[in-house]
Amino acid sequence: MKQDVTEDLLIRYVLGEANESEIKDITAWINASDANARQFEQTKFILETSKNLAQVSPVNETEAWERFKEKRGNKQKATPVRSISGLNGWLRIAAAVVLVTGAAWAGYYFYNLQGKNPEFVTLTAYNKVLTDTLADGSVVHLNKKSSITYTAKFKTRREVKLTGEAFFDVVHDSSAPFTVRVGDVTVRDVGTSFNISSNNKRIEVIVENGVVEVSRKSHSLELEKQEMITIKPGDKSLNKEPTKDLLYKYYRTNEFVAANTPLYRLVDLLNDAYGANIRIEGKALANAPITGTFQQNSSLDKILNVIVLSTPEIHVEKTKDGIILK
Repeated sequence: MKQDVTEDLLIRYVLGEANESEIKDITAWINASDANARQFEQTKFILETSKNLAQVSPVNETEAWERFKEKRGNKQKATPVRSISGLNGWLRIAAAVVLVTGAAWAGYYFYNLQGKNPEFVTLTAYNKVLTDTLADGSVVHLNKKSSITYTAKFKTRREVKLTGEAFFDVVHDSSAPFTVRVGDVTVRDVGTSFNISSNNKRIEVIVENGVVEVSRKSHSLELEKQEMITIKPGDKSLNKEPTKDLLYKYYRTNEFVAANTPLYRLVDLLNDAYGANIRIEGKALANAPITGTFQQNSSLDKILNVIVLSTPEIHVEKTKDGIILK
């Protein structure tokens, strides 16, 4: 990389203010390690959530977001990117927008008050999974570091904006289709259950029951029970496939269920669930099939030990930067 990744540079990238050279540097930094990728997702989540709250929440959050933008306008010395647990500079201010109502790191409602009735509602999960029943009776399970925003007139206009990952169990209502918007992808259905997860690399939709329509730009297709689609930024078409495994349920069931599942898919979720930095050396090992049910209340070391016992060719090496499977 030609320059160090600073907190201000990362923020400008998330806000779409970076130039072509900076975008190239940031992209290389994100792809350099899983830890960097997670750092980027955390930063993006804080900024998008604080901005959304400023748009749909009381004046306190709006003023805090404006102060954040104003302070960024003062050219101060850039701070190297550090973990979210030790927020610096702009990210500390942005996080204050999220926390200004006095909410701790959990899930809470934020309202844009118009008289006595809120116009928009934002539901956010921070360090734990959050389950809630919406006004129409539909149930949403929000994974950690995820949020949804929807109108207070939800019964007649069932539209949700999602950041992160959520499972929706939708109540049937043919007169008001249930719509989820995530990035430039729209998922629409009448009554079914499905999981959507998103990050900077891809959007994944998995249908557990019923039928949904997935659309992006001029393309659309229908997904039925036990079908899924993975959409990457550069994809020019939509292609569905059978659901690969049951791992998408892990944050609802607290179990990682693998059935001839490629090791990389399990590792991705272990990194997310435990805040770990596990890397796999070699493409062949990354695709090694893993079968078993692992309890999320078990320690990460115990889960890795079980994986090693069931797959002798895997060796675990712990380093100061994380864990390497080889």
